[in-house]
Amino acid sequence: MNSIGIAAWVAGLLGFALLVTGVVLISLPVGLIVAGVLLLLWAFVADLAAARAARVVQPKE
Repeated sequence: MNSIGIAAWVAGLLGFALLVTGVVLISLPVGLIVAGVLLLLWAFVADLAAARAARVVQPKE
């Protein structure tokens, strides 16, 4: 993974933590729901990325 990929991963993690923390300051149950939904979305995006990486492009003849 290059430095841009690492920076994007760290920025995403920090943004997730700050968003959930801000919502928890308003309401704990809502904060837990937001955290769960965001983790589900993250898992979906990671699954799409893994599927793209596993796809083998065959050259045209």
